[in-house]
Amino acid sequence: MTLRDCQPGADVVLRRVAETCSRRRLAEWGLVPGAPVRLVARGPAGGLILALGDTRIALDSRTADTVLVEPAR
Repeated sequence: MTLRDCQPGADVVLRRVAETCSRRRLAEWGLVPGAPVRLVARGPAGGLILALGDTRIALDSRTADTVLVEPAR
């Protein structure tokens, strides 16, 4: 599933970022395979607010569609 498919409050683990996205930019923010991520909220335009530890990151919906995740265990 993609990050955009998740509901607020969901804890997921990042598995892969599609090649069409800026992987380098996301990696600089800590969005790398194996990273635990929590979806904090959805914005009015479809964007997402993510939590990676104490860091908050905002992603637009198009970028969120390129991030593949699976539920955290």
